[in-house]
Amino acid sequence: MKSLIIVKGAALLATCLSSQAAIVWSGGGDTDDFYNAANWDFSESASAAMASPTNDLVTITGATINDPSGSFSNLEIGDGLSVTMSGTSFTFTNNNGFTGVNDANDVISTLNIVGGSSMNAQFAAIGIQVNVDATSSLRFRGGGDPINSQTEKTTINLSPGAQLTLPSLAEFTEQGADIVVNGVTFAEDPSILSFSGTTATANSVVPELSSSLFATLGALALLGRRRK
Repeated sequence: MKSLIIVKGAALLATCLSSQAAIVWSGGGDTDDFYNAANWDFSESASAAMASPTNDLVTITGATINDPSGSFSNLEIGDGLSVTMSGTSFTFTNNNGFTGVNDANDVISTLNIVGGSSMNAQFAAIGIQVNVDATSSLRFRGGGDPINSQTEKTTINLSPGAQLTLPSLAEFTEQGADIVVNGVTFAEDPSILSFSGTTATANSVVPELSSSLFATLGALALLGRRRK
């Protein structure tokens, strides 16, 4: 199961990062509102406005955004689509965050935080995978399941070196099954994270060998002894 998580996570991240984004942040609006069309370049997209949920790939590069969306509103990423931020600082100034779509399709939406980016949000929820690379950080301010999987599974996938901050250490324990490093969850192995206060840094993790691989190694060892 762990190896399957690794393969899915790596493939998903590689696909999102290699795909050409159709909608690109330009920051041309009067405010940092995510849904303000003036903030986006749609020249490579069939869209002329930022939909909710998003209907195309989205990239934000080299920006500082203080998004003023209403408290506890959602910035929705469409099923199977991604928002990728690189070299970007993104802060929700109210109590809101990114989510997937609440449609029970079990199709993952993806938020990539890479290239020295940081995100400060209240929560992430509803079928979203958040990938944080080794140079980037993610902070959730909200207590009471800020990594919300009640409707559809939400996963925080940390590369070794990535940082995650939650409101309390208790939140890490409560939501450990949703925090993953190299296919291993914090619930399975708390050593995947090192702590400074309520900020965790992801450690390098060697995934456990599968039982089938152990069986193969055992058979090879036995064969070697017989040949002697």
